[in-house]
Formats: sequence, C-alpha cells, structure tokens
Amino acid sequence: MLEKQAKTVFISIGSNMGNKKRNIELTKFELKNNNISIIKSSSNYETLSWPNKAKPKFLNVVLKIRSHLSPYDLMEKFLNIEKKLGRKNNKKNEPRICDIDIIDYDNK
Repeated sequence: MLEKQAKTVFISIGSNMGNKKRNIELTKFELKNNNISIIKSSSNYETLSWPNKAKPKFLNVVLKIRSHLSPYDLMEKFLNIEKKLGRKNNKKNEPRICDIDIIDYDNK
C-alpha cells in the first residue's frame, strides 16, 4: 500500500498578466478545491520574464504540497486549473495568467 501514501511535492505558481497577486491566490484556492493540501508557502517574489526580459515580470510563489496523485495525474489537474483560470495555449514563453510547474515530486 505504499503507492497510496501521500507524496511531498514542491510546485511553483507564476503569473505575469492581470492582477498577479489575485491570480496566485485564486490558484491556491483551486488547488485546495481539488483536494491538494498546501503544507507551506514561500513569500511572493518577482522575476524577469525569460527569455525576453522586455515582457511583463512574473510574480511567483513556491508551495510544498501533499498529494496521493501520480506526477502525471497531478500535472493534468494543474493544466485544468490553469485553463479554468484563463490560461490560453499561446506560443511558448508568452505572458500568462497562471503557470503551475512541478519542481520536485517525492525527492525525484
């Protein structure tokens, strides 16, 4: 039954469109609504867009979460949350309302 144990996962949330702080808070709310437990949150921090630093800066946060989902299922859930919050499938590295990335899944 080890597969069913909740895994510790670190994710990042970023936004560089609209009300960035609100977008991050809405993303956290959606994570909780999807039964994803937020254990810890970093402070918000700002970064330049990459590779084009002329695009709007990102506001970011890193979260420590617990989830029973596989990395694939977790990413699928994240993509659905991004879409729900208004992310469009634009060109790579274009400004976006919400970007959720898995940084580390269960130390792997």
